[in-house]
Amino acid sequence: MRAFKQLAPFCAAAAVAWIAVLFGNKIDWSAYAISVVLAIGACAGGLVAAGRGWVRSATVLGSIVFLIGLGLVRNASGGSSSGISLVSLLAVFQTALTLRKRRDLAVVLVAVAAFYLVPLILIGPPHYPSSGYRSALITVLVSSIIGIVTQGLVEDIRKRVLEARLREKMLGQVAQALRRVQDSSDPRLGVCRAVTEISGAVFASIYEPVGESGTLQITATTVDNVEGAIGTPAATQSAVYDALLSGKSVLLNDRGGEVERRVGSIPLWRASGSPGSILYEPLIRGDTRVGVLVAGWVNADDMSEHRARIASVLAHEAAGIIHRADLVSNLANEAYTDQLTSLPNRRAWDERLKLAAAQAEPFAVAMLDIDHFKLFNDSFGHPAGDRLLSEAARAWQKALRSGDFLARIGGEEFALLIFGTDQAMTRALVNRVRASTPQGQTCSAGITFRIGDEPAEAAVARADAALYEAKQAGRDRTRMSAVA
Repeated sequence: MRAFKQLAPFCAAAAVAWIAVLFGNKIDWSAYAISVVLAIGACAGGLVAAGRGWVRSATVLGSIVFLIGLGLVRNASGGSSSGISLVSLLAVFQTALTLRKRRDLAVVLVAVAAFYLVPLILIGPPHYPSSGYRSALITVLVSSIIGIVTQGLVEDIRKRVLEARLREKMLGQVAQALRRVQDSSDPRLGVCRAVTEISGAVFASIYEPVGESGTLQITATTVDNVEGAIGTPAATQSAVYDALLSGKSVLLNDRGGEVERRVGSIPLWRASGSPGSILYEPLIRGDTRVGVLVAGWVNADDMSEHRARIASVLAHEAAGIIHRADLVSNLANEAYTDQLTSLPNRRAWDERLKLAAAQAEPFAVAMLDIDHFKLFNDSFGHPAGDRLLSEAARAWQKALRSGDFLARIGGEEFALLIFGTDQAMTRALVNRVRASTPQGQTCSAGITFRIGDEPAEAAVARADAALYEAKQAGRDRTRMSAVA
């Protein structure tokens, strides 16, 4: 159907030309009949060949057959005076519109030149006077210009269509990627992966200001073969800082070692294959520059304008996505964190205890309470009491192992989850914690071990009872539950 639509206007124009020569001209009917057969054969053959995918053959051979038929009908209707010569331009137009290679157009232009010159050489006057050489030269020249310009315009349109389709496809991929990133547990890494997947970059990284100094450090990267890549600071004279400070894209190409001189992290650059084209896109949220997205391609040819635009779109969206993810994370942390001591709170304790019980791993529960805390508050004031709680939390954390879990569950009362079944080790650990209580204050503790698969609440109740016994016995001591 597509081939028919392309050839139909040319076939129709040819039919009009063949009919038009019948008026006002003396016709050689045998030659005319042969020309009609050739014209119909050219159109029909072109349709069949194009329908089977033989577009090049159909166009070039069909144009040659058409020009032969046109030459016959011209000769059958009076030669140069027939007025049909300009119809030869149809073959040039058809070739220029259909085929992309100049050599195919050149073959047809040679055929057009033969259409004009062969009768002049073989037949000559009076049907083909010598002045026809001038007309042939001008016509072939004009045909060449028309064909080359048309072919160039078609190629430009074809490229624009392909670019539009590629852009539409990429934008669709961006929309899908952004949805995945929003649902990702690590949106920063999700953005980096989306950049490499959609734009064809060999790596992508995000730099963000960290700490009071605002040093730009890598917070996410797709390069996974560099130990300690996360947290790597950007070189101060690098394009990373140029992009952040200017708020504009910075593109490095490997001219005279420009990339290596200004890249943010040389080890990371080398680990990703030393790409020769790197784009630095600032992450902007509102009017604030919050980081830089970096993407690298093997060479400049791999980084098209559309790929750079995709990276820019992702960078623009990434700033908002990362901000929202950080807000959600902060809110979640606040919901499970004691604001005074920065320890896990009662809610976090209950969930961690529930998880430990579900895993059926043996553990001990220790309840800790700062002795005479009310008296301390009354004597030195509530701000001093708050400082004591905060300092005790930090000191106790330092005395614990990495797997132990300490939480503030209310007032001056703390809870400690200790994994293992060694009673001596557990008692020694709790005593080490108590001994680190700051400001010369003391602490009492009660310990119990979970029995079998009993509810965790039962173990907590026994530890509470042991803590009460420690306080009743004079405080500043540790009591093990009698059941344990």
